[in-house]
Amino acid sequence: MTRQISLKVKNVDTIIPVSRVSTEVFKTGQWSSKKPSYQQKLSPCRQACPTGNNIPAMLSYAAQGDFDTALAVLLGENPLPGVCGRVCYHPCQAKCNRNEFDEAVEIRSLERAIADLGKAVPAICSNPKEAKTTVAVIGSGPAGLSAAYFLRLFGHKVTIFEARPEPGGVLRYGIPEYRLPKEILSREIGRVLDLGIDLKVNEKIGGDRFGDMQKRFAYLFLGTGAWLPRKLDAVFDSPGSVMYGLDFLSHERKKEFCEGKKNILIIGGGDVAVDVARTARRLCSGDAVITMVAPEKEDEFPAIPEGVGEARDEGIRIIGEYRPVQFPGGKCVGPVRLARTKVEKNPVTGNYVLSPGKGDDLLLDADLVLLAIGQVADTGQYIPGIVDNGSSRVLIDNLGMTSSPRFYAGGDLIGQRPAVADAILSGKRAALSIHLKANGYDGERIIQAVTLGQGPSLSVRAFVDDGRIDLGKIVQFADLNTLSYREVKPNRQPKSPVHTRVTGFNEVNLGLDRQGATDEAKRCFYCGSCIGCDLCFYLCPDISITKEGDRMYRVKNDYCKGCSICATVCPRHVIEVEDSV
Repeated sequence: MTRQISLKVKNVDTIIPVSRVSTEVFKTGQWSSKKPSYQQKLSPCRQACPTGNNIPAMLSYAAQGDFDTALAVLLGENPLPGVCGRVCYHPCQAKCNRNEFDEAVEIRSLERAIADLGKAVPAICSNPKEAKTTVAVIGSGPAGLSAAYFLRLFGHKVTIFEARPEPGGVLRYGIPEYRLPKEILSREIGRVLDLGIDLKVNEKIGGDRFGDMQKRFAYLFLGTGAWLPRKLDAVFDSPGSVMYGLDFLSHERKKEFCEGKKNILIIGGGDVAVDVARTARRLCSGDAVITMVAPEKEDEFPAIPEGVGEARDEGIRIIGEYRPVQFPGGKCVGPVRLARTKVEKNPVTGNYVLSPGKGDDLLLDADLVLLAIGQVADTGQYIPGIVDNGSSRVLIDNLGMTSSPRFYAGGDLIGQRPAVADAILSGKRAALSIHLKANGYDGERIIQAVTLGQGPSLSVRAFVDDGRIDLGKIVQFADLNTLSYREVKPNRQPKSPVHTRVTGFNEVNLGLDRQGATDEAKRCFYCGSCIGCDLCFYLCPDISITKEGDRMYRVKNDYCKGCSICATVCPRHVIEVEDSV
């Protein structure tokens, strides 16, 4: 028998669910041990930059039109941005991740624009608790200026000794004004000296004077460069009408050497050779034939390719895979015999050697020959024991120190790549090493800690700021989320017309204006650097990411389920998800 039960049903419309607490009591972060973390990393362009410029940071400010802050960032690593922005061989652009997307960012042009448009003073790095000492810097080229700059930022008392009437070294006496105007150079050097550095010009230091210098200064930095011409292995029947390239560029009366000359031959394929050829083009009559000859293939010349292209545009004939073997002549030089040549790398030593190539010799008429096949340092003036006589260079260790503990060296004097940016790096390394030694720090450990990637570049700001960027992780193109980007053509700086540039020494590259620089800076991916795009903040499904000031975010691990959406959408590979267990 079935029993019936009668239930009285209430009106469910009147039942209202009420929570007495927020959903924060449900700590969903316990569901997973995977948690995101924010860590700024190294961009490949910065790792490739000899001066260690924080390229993503400076371009992020330039993209906002804030050239003052961008310049302040630059000056943290580079004392001469206006120089490097004009004459650097820009290895950064070859490593730019944007190369795999469309075309590289015009980093060198932007460095120049920031230096020209921005206003900033270098930030002092000194700590009142750290020891201060006295340092003599011998030579005021890029290596010497760099060493003096960073030593002064660390608070040390610095005196520069320069053998010539004006500071700058090869920057002033070896680079023509169509590439580096003297006005710009003086501005850059002035900013360095304004830090309180004492400059002594017409002071050649060498030989017995080193004994006195060691009594007056705790440390000495040697940065006198390489000014002696490398000799050519060729037969000279007559030495007349043959001149060395750097002597030609630095000579006050070089125009006189070109007067009446119709066939000028430049031997060499480096930047000095290109500058010699282009200078001769400006000083000779318009119908003069100017020829550059080098043993390398034309696309393998050591010179910056842009300079070689500009030389060709200016009517300079360029011949690769030949070298001179005989210079006959009496009052005039020509004809000069050129032999076909191959350049090969020795697999054991790594040195490049010349060997005979296939093909007939060439004969070129020449009434002026300018040899620009490189320079070596005059090391005879230095104390014994610190010089490798075989290579005419000063020997240093990883800290820039010679075998004499109080002597450091840099620039062309140590036989490194003869480039301004590399000279700046060597001066920076020596300055930091001197500072570390003066204060009893472990120099080897710290230099390694502030080295960018595998080196050789290093960051002074990494030493001062202590670990804000992981210098060991380099963000590659495959690490990026490029869905946020679109293809944009580079905004390249204009050049002066060829027909006007060869009539004088006005600057060829005219630079980007403020709007052009801002637009080009926006093309940067800012690899490894958070610029506050907020994608992680907006797309987190658990609302577990909070904003804390400009470009600062915090993850609430109690609520983050480790879904990795934030890391996936991050355009710059700043966020990584790791197991917290």
